[in-house]
Order: sequence, then C-alpha cells, then structure tokens
Amino acid sequence: MPPVTFIDANVPIYAAGREHPYREPCIQVLAAVNDDPEAFVTDAEVFQEIMHHYLRTERWEAGQVVVESFAAMMYGRVSSVAIDDVLAAGQLARTHRGLSTRDLLHLAVMHRLGVTCIVTADADFDKVPGIIWMDPAEGREW
Repeated sequence: MPPVTFIDANVPIYAAGREHPYREPCIQVLAAVNDDPEAFVTDAEVFQEIMHHYLRTERWEAGQVVVESFAAMMYGRVSSVAIDDVLAAGQLARTHRGLSTRDLLHLAVMHRLGVTCIVTADADFDKVPGIIWMDPAEGREW
C-alpha cells in the first residue's frame, strides 16, 4: 500500500450500511485504518458528506454514530478545507469536468498534502492523471 491514502466518505458509509457488495470491503479498509492509522488521511468535507447523506436519508441517529466513530478513527489526520483549496478546486474544474464539486475539493486537498492515492467507490477518480484510484471492492489486502 502507498505511504498515505485518502479515505473518501463512501468508505465509512458503506461499512456502516446495509448489505451491499461494498460493505465488507469497506469494513476491511477501516480495519486497515485502525491497524496503520498514519497511512491514511481525509478532509473535513468528507464529514460534511457523511452528515449530508444521513440527514438526507432521515437516518441521523445512525449517521451520528458513523461520524463520531470515523472522527475518532481519523483523529489528527483530518485536513481542513482552506480557501486556497477552494480556489485550487476551481482551477481543477477546468481540466477535470467529470468530478463533482466535493471530489474537486478532495483532489485539491490531496494535491496540497502530496497524497496521490484515494480509496473510494467513486470510479471518477480513475480518470484523474497522477492519482491512484483504489476501489475497495478490488479484493486488496488492506
């Protein structure tokens, strides 16, 4: 596994969710985070995404547990999203038109931190030059 890998919001969401092909692989990713916490980072926008998901689906009680558990797991390895990241995301939007606003922010934070790997079920990252997309369902040994 690369030295530092970004964890996207869908990893804790799938891990805590109902039966799904991504559930068990995402549980394994989070187990790897527990085993080697220094090898993983995330950003504050990931937590906003998790909260949005659970509030939108009217399952906030479950979502609060996910947010709190993931926050404890990632403590000290959550990057804030600064205005420079927002501006960088705007520049990245010119060349990465397939990415959502949130993904552009993640990408800007990753660039700032020098992170080139992301674990996500979002295949759009496979199209980003210089970024290694790690699909949780690939059956890797995390």
